[in-house]
Amino acid sequence: MTRLPDLDDLALLVLVAETGSIGRAATRLGLTQPSVSRRMSALERSLGVGLLSRSRRGTTLTPAGRVVVDWAASLLASAEQFGRSVKALREQRSVTVRAAVSMTIAEYHAPGWVAGLDRQAPDVVVSLDVHNSTEVAELVESGAADVGFLESPTIRASLQAKRIGWDRIAVAVAPGHPWARRRKPVTADDLAESRLLVREEGSGTRETLESALVAAGRELTGGVVMGSNSALTSAALAGLGPVVLSELALATELGSGRLVEVPVENVSLRRPLSVVWRRDEALTEGSTALLQVAAASLRKGRSVREV
Repeated sequence: MTRLPDLDDLALLVLVAETGSIGRAATRLGLTQPSVSRRMSALERSLGVGLLSRSRRGTTLTPAGRVVVDWAASLLASAEQFGRSVKALREQRSVTVRAAVSMTIAEYHAPGWVAGLDRQAPDVVVSLDVHNSTEVAELVESGAADVGFLESPTIRASLQAKRIGWDRIAVAVAPGHPWARRRKPVTADDLAESRLLVREEGSGTRETLESALVAAGRELTGGVVMGSNSALTSAALAGLGPVVLSELALATELGSGRLVEVPVENVSLRRPLSVVWRRDEALTEGSTALLQVAAASLRKGRSVREV
């Protein structure tokens, strides 16, 4: 049986990625820089994968490190939820909300929602199940989840839905890509005929892109398909092609200039963020509480971006 890495070391790796420096991560935790460096080296040896690229200007993630950090964040979120559930069991509380969430929402929104709900209603415990948007709808439809949060432009007839926010899909390339120097926006024809880096079928990101191209009279004809936002971003950084992802997933790379956003002409890549539940049932009290926190968080985030 493969030995699993220590969760504290994975949390430390995520912190190094967030701060961009082993030294800053050490300061944040009150540790010495050599001790953090040794732990990261030990983690790399344990996994058999190079995670960090070290230089005088700081510490950056290798392409493999980006993928591992993505997985580590999901694992740590699950571990935190496990601890909350055990605490609830110990205190004779039951899990009152079974929520299925799409991957982008799970990475960039759901942790804050769960933390906010815990502050407002500590007696409510949320179990999160992370899938792509199609699978989220299936889980809610089958009754395996009480409520679902997804970013699909279409909703099944068997489900009730309420829009709680918006997200935007961006097209980005490495600075050396010809599109980065292009003066005119790319068109639906360009997108349809290019070797795009795209999410798998069933994801809200893929469905939004395909629907937008169909509306413009074109179809997505090919591309490199991956089921991970981080893996797609790493592929774009390596110059494999244009990547199509939520602007949230690309924010760090776009902000640093490691990727360049490409303007798109006459193709609508805006998509709704929605909560769904079974049409023949009412939202449970716990699901309603989670929905209220999620909607308030998205409204706040929108107002901050608009300032």
